[in-house]
Amino acid sequence: MTRELGTESLIVVKHILAGKGQPVDLALVYLDGLVDRSSIDRDILQPIMLHINEDLNQQVNLADYLAKKYIAKSATAIIANINEAARSARRGKAILFINNQPNFIIIDTKGGEYRAIEESQVETAARAPKESFVENLGTNITMIRRLIKDKNLSIEKFTLGERTQTDICMLYLQDVVDKDVLKNIRDRLTSIKVDRASSSGHIEQLIEDSTFSIFPQIYTTERVDKIAARIFEGRVAILIEGTPIAMSVPSIFIEFFHSVEDYYDRFIVANAFRLIRFLAIFIVITTAPAYLVLLKFNIELIPINFLVPIMRSRLEIALTPFLEIFLMELIIEFLREGGLRLPSKIAQTISVVGGIIVGDMAVQSKFVSPTTLFIIGISVVASFVTPNYEMSLSIRFLRFPMLFLANIFGLFGIALGWFFLLMHLFSLNSFGVPYFSINHYKDFQDNIIRAPIWKMDERPQGIPHQDNIRQKK
Repeated sequence: MTRELGTESLIVVKHILAGKGQPVDLALVYLDGLVDRSSIDRDILQPIMLHINEDLNQQVNLADYLAKKYIAKSATAIIANINEAARSARRGKAILFINNQPNFIIIDTKGGEYRAIEESQVETAARAPKESFVENLGTNITMIRRLIKDKNLSIEKFTLGERTQTDICMLYLQDVVDKDVLKNIRDRLTSIKVDRASSSGHIEQLIEDSTFSIFPQIYTTERVDKIAARIFEGRVAILIEGTPIAMSVPSIFIEFFHSVEDYYDRFIVANAFRLIRFLAIFIVITTAPAYLVLLKFNIELIPINFLVPIMRSRLEIALTPFLEIFLMELIIEFLREGGLRLPSKIAQTISVVGGIIVGDMAVQSKFVSPTTLFIIGISVVASFVTPNYEMSLSIRFLRFPMLFLANIFGLFGIALGWFFLLMHLFSLNSFGVPYFSINHYKDFQDNIIRAPIWKMDERPQGIPHQDNIRQKK
C-alpha cells in the first residue's frame, strides 16, 4: 500500500488492537490533508477502540461484520484490490486493513479545505440565481441535481491523467441526449492518454474537433443554471475535479453570444440586447479597418463635414494611418493584459487611469489623431459586449488580420476577410454538429432572436436529440 501511494505522500497509519480475548490487529491508512480527521476519530476509531466487547476471531467475514456493526459511516465498501484501495486513498478515503484477511474496508472520509459556493465573478446577472461552480466535484454534481430532479439524469464517471488521476463526470438526460453524440463524446474522453489532465482547458484542447481554429468549439461556464438549461436541450455537461468551470457539448457559434439574462428578462428587451451584441461583433472586427480604408484608399467617400476636421487633426501626425491604428490597438491589449495580472482591487483603476493618461499623452504629443483614438475607443467598448470570455478573445484577435488585409487590399480586403471568416465558420464542427448550424426555421426562436417563452415548445433542431418536445402547447 505504501509503495502504491508513494514514499513522499503524507501517509498516516494507525494500528489498532480490537476485540476481547486474542485481539485482532487492524491498521487504518489514509492521506493527511485529504480526510476529515474529526470524522475518523468519531465514526471509526471510537467505535472500534471503545465499543467492541466481543471476540472478533469468531467472525468468518470480519470485514463485512465490522463495516455493518461498528463503522458509523454511510459510505463503505469491501474490496480486495490494493490498486483500487490506493486510488481511493488519493481521493480522501480511509482504508481499514485486517491482519490475515484478504478483504479490507474502504470508508468515505473525504475532507480538507474547499471554497464555499459563491456568486459568479465573470457571468453576473441581476435576476438569475447566484450559485456558481466550485472546485469540489461532488458539490458541483449536487448543485445540478437540485435543478434537475428527473430520474433520467445520468452521471458517468471517468478518471483521466496517468499521474494526476483526475475525476471527471458526464451528465445528461438519458431519454433526451442523442446516442451517437453521446458515444462520440465518451470515446474521445476515454481515448485521452496523458500524464496531466487537471483543468477544463487541457481536456477541451484534447477533445475538440479543430485545434487550430481560433473559435471555441466547447461552451464553458461557471454558472449552474446555464449547464442545467443546456442539459435540458439534449447536450452533455462535463465536470472536472479541481476546476470551477463546466463544459457543455455540442456547441454552436451563435449561442456564445447568448447571455443568461436573455431568459430572465422579457423577450422584447432580450431581443434588443441580442441585436446589440451582433452589431458589436461587426463593430469590433470592421470599424478600425473601414476607417483605415477610407483614409488610405477611398477618402472621397467621407462626407465633407467629416473630412475637414479629420484632415486638420492629422496635419502634424508623423505616423501612417495603419501604424497609428495598429500601435493603439497593441497598447489597448497591453492595458488589458496588465489589468488581468494585477490584484483585482487595483486592476480596474489602473486600467482606466492608464488608458486615460496614455490616450491624452498620445494626442498631445501628436502620436495619434483624436479621430483615431475615438475609433479605437468605439471598438474597445464594443468588445466588452460579448458575454462569453473565450469568444470575446477570438473576436478581438480578428481585428488584426482584418486590419492587415484592409491596409493591403482596401475595401476588397475587408470583404475578403469576411468571406474567409464565414467559410471557416461553416467548415467547423462540434462533435458532429455543424458549428454554424441554423438549419431549421424554428431554431430562429432562440438563435438570432428569442421568442416568448410560451412559444419555445420544441428543443433546438440544430442539436441532435431524442425527445423533440420541450413543453406542451
